[in-house]
Amino acid sequence: MRTRQYILEAAERMLQSKGLARLTNKEIAKAAGCAEGTLYNHFETKEDLILSAIEEHLPDFLVVVQDDRIGHGSLEANVQDIAQAAIRYYRKLVPLATSLFADMELMARFRHWMQEQQAGPLNLYEQVAGYIEAEQRLGRLNPAIQPFNFAALLLGACFQYVFVQYFQGQDPFPVSEQAYVAGLVLTLMMGGAPQAQASEQ
Repeated sequence: MRTRQYILEAAERMLQSKGLARLTNKEIAKAAGCAEGTLYNHFETKEDLILSAIEEHLPDFLVVVQDDRIGHGSLEANVQDIAQAAIRYYRKLVPLATSLFADMELMARFRHWMQEQQAGPLNLYEQVAGYIEAEQRLGRLNPAIQPFNFAALLLGACFQYVFVQYFQGQDPFPVSEQAYVAGLVLTLMMGGAPQAQASEQ
């Protein structure tokens, strides 16, 4: 399993520096410190490796959206943790996703894989929306808001934050990541506070 992980990590590094079109299995194997034949023991093709790398990081995000958070701790802090996890996930995803968009055949394979696995970006939205809905049932969030829309606004802003940084090659934002997340969540929470609290403010 460690060899497989080394290969995935090496592929991600090489993708960011060379891109998919110019990347070879030989280069990936060398960066991973293994023989090229070992790579084929774990992945049939370079494309399979890319798809596996995309799938690899999703569990790290889902761990943050666990049921044991529901009703516990500060709701604002919980949503901030989700946003930070989303940013970490998108930082891994964006370089890999650009490889997909650069190769329409690979993109078609990935779409087929998503259909077979019932996977895809909307799964993240549904996970976050499920958490938000559970907090609503406990009275910790305004029942008038739409959980899926809340999730879309949160995750969309996190993705855009990463995309702009990746696109420009630097951090163009006037605030730190922590301040960005805090401000984003505060803005969402002000609109989603229980009605009694909102009227008091």
